[in-house]
Amino acid sequence: MNSRLARAAALLLLAAELPGAAQEAPIDPAEAPTAAEEAEDTIVVTGTAAPPSRGEVIEQAQELSRVGRFQLYEEALPRFEAPLCPAVFGLRDDYAAAILARIRANAARVEIATEADGCTPNLLVAFMRDSRTFLADFERERPEMFRQIAPDERDELLNQTVPVRVWTNIGLRWTGNGAPPPGWPKARPSVRGQLSRGAMPEARDILSSVVLFNEEAVVGMTLEQLADYATMRGLSHTRPASGDEPMATILAMFADGTDAMTPFDFGYLRSLYYEASNLSAASRFVRIRGQLEEAKEEVDR
Repeated sequence: MNSRLARAAALLLLAAELPGAAQEAPIDPAEAPTAAEEAEDTIVVTGTAAPPSRGEVIEQAQELSRVGRFQLYEEALPRFEAPLCPAVFGLRDDYAAAILARIRANAARVEIATEADGCTPNLLVAFMRDSRTFLADFERERPEMFRQIAPDERDELLNQTVPVRVWTNIGLRWTGNGAPPPGWPKARPSVRGQLSRGAMPEARDILSSVVLFNEEAVVGMTLEQLADYATMRGLSHTRPASGDEPMATILAMFADGTDAMTPFDFGYLRSLYYEASNLSAASRFVRIRGQLEEAKEEVDR
């Protein structure tokens, strides 16, 4: 973790007193329907849904990834190279422990290495009353850090009214043939001359991820939901989903209430963390459908 990133992490560590509560909304027993009432109103439809086409999977993956159409064969998708070390702030200790355990279990399921307890965090998950003001104050103190963020993400972090703000710190690592070009990384390298059309001359490493939930937005959500959402946003450079996608995804949690990571999500992460880190985005996307089907079979078993 570089010095600037370390200062950012330290600032979040100082926010540990921020209150928060993420628990299931209580149900009044008097209002809950009886089993007989539910049976009378239930229509059961059986059948097997057709699996998503390869094109649908690729299109959804591309839509939810922060990579442009013209960079699919020129950029690698960001991912962690260092072992994952998650930390949670702003919740009761038992709630935080449950979220940490779920994130670690998700990471193990997609074969992402994790560090033991007591490590230096590189995935920070925090619950606070007003993440927008928190980051605005931080931007006034360290404006140079925000200049490194793409304009659309910076606007999302500082200006938009959103239930969660995710800050992904990405560093470039040279993986090309021979020495990097003069002026790299500001001077962009050419993908020509690579030994493989799928291998990029540079990898994009996630150095750390910060996931800031607004308290009011998570009322009634389960700890498992929040952990799964933090897993997906924290381990990949993705954006929220609208809920209109052909395949369910935890990225649509705030839009449609998806309650857990889905086969698409596990397929996405497994493809992202498969083999070398400098594979092109296009190479990742074509693998997701197969990984999605494997994840679905695991659920069915």
